[in-house]
Amino acid sequence: MQQIHPENWFVMYLGLIFLITCAMMLVVYVLSGAGNPTSGLGLYTVYFMAALLGWIAFTLQQVPNVPMLVDIPAVASVINSYVLFLAAGQRAEIKRGRYLLGLICLIACLSVFFLRPRDIFGMQAATAAILLGATGLLCGWRSWQKRNLGDGITTVAAVLMVLGMPAALYLWLVQGNYPQAQAVAFGVYSSAYVLVAIGFLASVLIDYQQSLSHLATEDSLTRLLNHRGLESALHITLAQAARQQLPTAAIMVDIDNFKVLNTNLGNETGDQVIRHIAHYLQRVSRDSDVLARTGGDEYLLILPNTDVDGARLLAERIREDIAARPLLVNQQRIPITVSLGVAGTTGETDVDMLSLEADRAMYLAKRAGGNRVASVENKPIHLRTHASQA
Repeated sequence: MQQIHPENWFVMYLGLIFLITCAMMLVVYVLSGAGNPTSGLGLYTVYFMAALLGWIAFTLQQVPNVPMLVDIPAVASVINSYVLFLAAGQRAEIKRGRYLLGLICLIACLSVFFLRPRDIFGMQAATAAILLGATGLLCGWRSWQKRNLGDGITTVAAVLMVLGMPAALYLWLVQGNYPQAQAVAFGVYSSAYVLVAIGFLASVLIDYQQSLSHLATEDSLTRLLNHRGLESALHITLAQAARQQLPTAAIMVDIDNFKVLNTNLGNETGDQVIRHIAHYLQRVSRDSDVLARTGGDEYLLILPNTDVDGARLLAERIREDIAARPLLVNQQRIPITVSLGVAGTTGETDVDMLSLEADRAMYLAKRAGGNRVASVENKPIHLRTHASQA
């Protein structure tokens, strides 16, 4: 077998980097066609494309017959690090530090016209370490908030840069070993790049997995639980009520004349009304209560350790508050009223039974004219109307 010389290893190494970059660009292209592309995807696209161009420029720089008036790989490295910081900030929904680090990036890029080649190396190493360190803080925060291991991998890449680049500068400035400093910087930067690519891919896959899991238990419009999520959330609560013979109440909320409103004002306004009611119900709910959207314009509120009388008082408050606060859309006040059904039981029960009883009471309130509260308890049905509506 022919001996593999060091320069051949160098070509093989860069070839591997090119393959990783091309693969990531293909992944980004596929993800960009998704119905709900992940945040920061556009900036990551720029990052991987710029990285590919930077590696090409670095390869050409090694060829003696290809003159370069400006150290393009150094400029590309600095700009790439800043773009990665912007992409991480967009995914973490944090905009702080963009202008300050952007200024540092601009100064570093302009300095290549005035610095000697060895000084450019120091500038590149220091700037890349600063920018990747800031990126690591963003990714570390998102990894902790979202429980996303992929962002944690990118944080490891940033830590590698923060530790590796000062080591390279030490070899150059203190020990005077410039070739070894270059080798360390090259190894650290390329390793960090590979970790960023792996981290980004893992982060996106975990995000999509979590999104699919949420879709199975959450309503996409309001972010409330759906019926399946409601059953899962109440499993322990209802079991405790059965063991200790505790009361459990339910309130079914239905928007009056929603189909007419949706037809006259459009689906977008109808969606705003649905979100408006959902946000209000979330505000008035206790931490122990469980709220779900069970239909197009219906919501179910389960109240653990609450009897029918207590639930009825809350339902009256909800009815009055919603009727007194019209929704403002495009400078137009839209009056909204709701009909509410209340049901309650003590001891063993299930979500379907409570939902059915509350639904029966709600339809009674609607048949009586809407904007009312009706209740069901031990089968007898009691209609409760406001004095002004009698």
